[in-house]
Amino acid sequence: MKSFILFSISLVLLFKLSYSLSIVTRCNDKFVADGKTFYFTGSNNYYLHYFEEDVASKVFDIAKKHKFNVLRTWGFLDEAYNVSGIYYTSFNNATREIVVNEGEKGLQRLDKIVALAEQHGIRLIITLTNNWADFGGMEQWVRDFGFTEHYQFYTEPEIKKSFKKYIKTLLNRTNSITGKKYKEDGTIFSWELANEPRCWGTNMGKNKKCTTETVTSWIDEMSTYIKSIDPKHMVSSGEEGFGLAGVDTDNDIYQFGDGNDFVKNASLKNIDFATIHLYATYWGFKDFIKEGIQYFESHAKAMKEQVKKPIIMEEFGLPVDLRDEVYPAYMQSLIDNDYNGIMFWMLAHDEYPNYDGFNLYDKDVTTYVDDFTAIQKAKGGKKVICKKCKAKF
Repeated sequence: MKSFILFSISLVLLFKLSYSLSIVTRCNDKFVADGKTFYFTGSNNYYLHYFEEDVASKVFDIAKKHKFNVLRTWGFLDEAYNVSGIYYTSFNNATREIVVNEGEKGLQRLDKIVALAEQHGIRLIITLTNNWADFGGMEQWVRDFGFTEHYQFYTEPEIKKSFKKYIKTLLNRTNSITGKKYKEDGTIFSWELANEPRCWGTNMGKNKKCTTETVTSWIDEMSTYIKSIDPKHMVSSGEEGFGLAGVDTDNDIYQFGDGNDFVKNASLKNIDFATIHLYATYWGFKDFIKEGIQYFESHAKAMKEQVKKPIIMEEFGLPVDLRDEVYPAYMQSLIDNDYNGIMFWMLAHDEYPNYDGFNLYDKDVTTYVDDFTAIQKAKGGKKVICKKCKAKF
């Protein structure tokens, strides 16, 4: 506790030397920051909030060194999956309600991450829950409320009520370090409804009652609720990109069976941009480059020509032995297809184990990303005249 307090005091002092970030908005299929188009490279990191305080600083230092503008991190951590006593939410059996932990081992840890991000000039995509069991999320909430099916997270009124309670608490929160309300803080790039929402998860299979309409309805309801509290920040669904018709392939990732309809969800009024993820070695790709580029092109075309909103490659990763050949082709294709943001899985400091084989460390970013970061950033900076979202690029 003492180290946390000292670290918080040091952050407050550093804020006298830091600067505020403006809120990023959307104009047609472009992101806009400070009146200019905004393109970025970035990454993901899920452990920022529960390790020793210097660890998060190391990750942000690496990100800043490589000129990353955006990092994505978890805004959830359930008591059942707490790390060193740190958790954001727990369940009260007596009241049948989610209890939000706003203390030093609760949301004050997230305050610290938001403060560090601002200090480094980096914005955050904050994800509000998880489709998978890691760190809690949908299935933990379903179990807490006494239900048994994954899809019930999307449909049961009392679960949705509690999820909205958590959202409201977070959006209205005043950061204990910076003094800023989350809903007014430009350090937050966007709110993300969930990490990879599907009809099934880690320990709960798909129920025939879950359809694309189930997931779409939930995305619509929750994005609308967020905008009712925080109309300034953008909102995304956190999807992988499944459910896209008209692609010439026999790979079932384009099918609708997981409960996703890419175009329909991205077209919702209160969803500001689309996300896709890609794990070629997990998804049955035979030609990693050809099929990967097809994935990028098909989703970009749908967004840029049909939906007319921005698109982010939010997660992608490859084992070490494939990177030299595949990563340059992927990065060039993402740039050529006008992806507004490119984020790999995941940035880690050198001491962190490579559990899933997808980590990129400092030296890897130099090898595979830096040259493309320069190209991506050069695409931005064009003045935007936004009146009724009419832009001149």
